[in-house]
Formats: sequence, C-alpha cells, structure tokens
Amino acid sequence: MLDPTAAYRTAQVVSASRAGQIVLLYQGAIRFGAQHLAFLERHDIEQAHRASIRCQEIVTALRGSLDLTAGPIATQLDALYDFVLRRLSAGNLAKEPKPTEEALHVLRGLLEAWQELATRPASGLVDSPEEIVTSRRPVAPPVAAGAYAAAGAYAAGGARR
Repeated sequence: MLDPTAAYRTAQVVSASRAGQIVLLYQGAIRFGAQHLAFLERHDIEQAHRASIRCQEIVTALRGSLDLTAGPIATQLDALYDFVLRRLSAGNLAKEPKPTEEALHVLRGLLEAWQELATRPASGLVDSPEEIVTSRRPVAPPVAAGAYAAAGAYAAGGARR
C-alpha cells in the first residue's frame, strides 16, 4: 500500500522547479543531519549512523549534479560540498556533534541562498543584457529531471529506490 505522505512528497518534488527541487534536497539533508544530532544525543548510534548516511547521500547527489565547467561558482560549491561531506563523515565516525553542526551551518547558508533563487521569477535568474555572453551552445540541465525527482523523494523521506 502506498504511503500517502510519500505520495505527497513525490508530487511535491516532481512539480517543483529545478531550484525548488534543489531547495527540497537541502531541506532533506538538513533534516537528516539534525536527526543525526538528535540520535547522538539519545545515544542511538545505529539510527544516528543511518541519518548521517542519508544526509551524506543527498550532499553527494548535489555535488554530483555540478557542472564544473560552468564556472567558478560550481567550483566553489564543489569545495563546499567536499567540506560538508568530510565534516559529516567525521561526525559520524567520531559520534561527536560538532563536525555535523559545522556541516549543517554551511548547508543552512546554502539553503537560504537557494530559497531566495527559487522565489525569483525566471527572468530574475538571468544576467542583465550588458552582461550576457553570446553563446550558441544550449544550456543543458546538470542531471536529468527524473534524477532530481528520485533524489528528492529520497531526501523527502520517501522509499529508497
């Protein structure tokens, strides 16, 4: 039987814009990171580990969607994701909250930026006319739309595929 909450979350992910889907992924990563901290506090090591791994998988998916040839912002995001992944791993291995808290601090900052981008109309995401670089190459999405939906359902707490 299909869980109605999972169906709602899946519909939310599928119907969201690309920026909206990224916001959902950040929210999922932050939620699992916070769960990791809560489970550590309760000394539930197995659940803390599972929550940390889910958080790491979402950040890995975000990192994997980067097009590093797109410019310096993608490279900077890659470095941030690398830092976040290293801190999440350290927190999970040491069963200490501080590294995970550091990772969550970075993720919350990135979430805030993406939430702002997601609320802008499409025209607000385009450079001003004098900054436009003329290029005949079409802009391709970093990953297929279905990949975001699958990762988003996972981030939203849906079943693993």
